[in-house]
Amino acid sequence: MITFIVTTYNLEDCLLRRCIESIVSQGLAHDEYEIIVVDDESDTSPQHVVNEFVRKADISLLVQKHARQGAARNLALQHARGEWIQFVDGDDYLFAHSIPPLLKLTQDNELDLLSFGFRKVYDITAIKEPADKQQQNSHNEAKASISITSGNDYMLSHNLFGSCCMQIFRRSILDDPKYGHPLRFTENIYIEDEEFITKLVWRAQRMAATNIPVYAYYQRPGSTVHSRSREHTDELFHNYFVVLKRLSDFEREVADKPHDGLTRKIRFFAVDILRRALRESDWRSRWKEAASQLQRLKLYPIPQANYSWKYRLFRLLTRNRTGQYILWHIEKRQEK
Repeated sequence: MITFIVTTYNLEDCLLRRCIESIVSQGLAHDEYEIIVVDDESDTSPQHVVNEFVRKADISLLVQKHARQGAARNLALQHARGEWIQFVDGDDYLFAHSIPPLLKLTQDNELDLLSFGFRKVYDITAIKEPADKQQQNSHNEAKASISITSGNDYMLSHNLFGSCCMQIFRRSILDDPKYGHPLRFTENIYIEDEEFITKLVWRAQRMAATNIPVYAYYQRPGSTVHSRSREHTDELFHNYFVVLKRLSDFEREVADKPHDGLTRKIRFFAVDILRRALRESDWRSRWKEAASQLQRLKLYPIPQANYSWKYRLFRLLTRNRTGQYILWHIEKRQEK
């Protein structure tokens, strides 16, 4: 069984309905999946939308006092019964018939975690399919293209996208005692995915990745990720460093285990924070503050490493104001 965990907060009915419909329409048998919807204390309960699907699927609604997405996912994990977990944000959806072949892939290869591709979508109502539908539904092509590795080794050679929605994984690795504390989301912050998915991938002893598009990532105006108010930006940057500090502490906790991939991930996250600072209108003050906080974590100046030519060039340009101005110019051009 796979548990689909859907989080929602003040979403339009049509978006949540589209999300649930995309799960129900995957082609899984009734006893092969469950859907847990968690409402983060919306102004209007989504119960009526959930009720539309009670005869089609094993679906339930949990309601929590407003505490953001991390807490909502943690609540759902307490109730999940599936061997496998898939997170889906309520305004996103899954492409048609994409999950069954991936589940077979995980089972055939005894994987702990399988990462997959996504596509950005802009339509508010229609469930669309990617242009390469034939590739999406091709289990044989997916099987031929994957390579199995540990999560740590994967992070050593790949940039890890900081979202928990682009993977299916075994629920058992969250609570495996050999990793110490159970893995859950940090609550009451933004970008909680970044910490969770990094630790989750690091725990995976057998993982694989495919670029087959499974997840439809809706570009919703006004969503958290698109908010640009000064207050929200300040909070985001504060949260970046909350997460980075927690990952740095985690790196020290597992120093007696293979962690070079984890180290690379942390360093690239530090680079990403600086890049985000460059995109702000007050980029000079943002950069200065970010560099100061990174220095406390021994991540600035950017540590020397032969990860890629882009990493080496970024590191070189951060070392003086002229280089920082060049980086700012590059980021501005990429935003256009």
